[in-house]
Amino acid sequence: MRRRRKHNPRAVIGSAEPGSHYPVCMPASPQLLATKLLGDVGTRLPHTRRVASQSSVLSDLLDDGWSRAIVDAAWLHDIGYSHEVSNSGFHPLDGARWLRAEAFPEETCSLVAWHTGAINEARERGLEDELRAEFAPPPQYALDALTWADLTSSPTGDPVSPDLRLDEILGRYEPGSAVHRAIAAGRQGLLESAERIEHLLAARLLEGRHG
Repeated sequence: MRRRRKHNPRAVIGSAEPGSHYPVCMPASPQLLATKLLGDVGTRLPHTRRVASQSSVLSDLLDDGWSRAIVDAAWLHDIGYSHEVSNSGFHPLDGARWLRAEAFPEETCSLVAWHTGAINEARERGLEDELRAEFAPPPQYALDALTWADLTSSPTGDPVSPDLRLDEILGRYEPGSAVHRAIAAGRQGLLESAERIEHLLAARLLEGRHG
């Protein structure tokens, strides 16, 4: 297991909010880290940029701590695919472990560990107990937000509907693979997560028109 560094030369100094899990000494910028770690991993970086853009639309719908974490997690949700980070082959858990070792806040680590139906893939890979033991699940509304941002972002960074995004994933992975089985098993729950966010966005739009 990677040991936490005593000093992180990439860290910047800031003030932590009372009651927040964000440390006074913050790690490197999530955007810079994503660019460094995913720049040579297929189309993961353009996809990530889109997810981050989508999540920023939702940040004001979340409580303060999770509002900050959702954008950071959007930038970092796929870093487990990086050769520098990958260990178990299960990218949500690998990414979350790496972020914790780099002193990222628990809110961010939790969102990365559980994002977009990760529990279903963990079950398929025999890693459910490890996921649950190491990372507490985030609140449903925060997980819904990241799921929506992920499912409305295509692999190349274009906007897409959740249905089409899930179809694309199922078409990209072999039917017997852990990812294919996990998406097939969790599809309805993922669509319900995205739908809850769509309802919130529609309500906000309606309120704005009448406000």
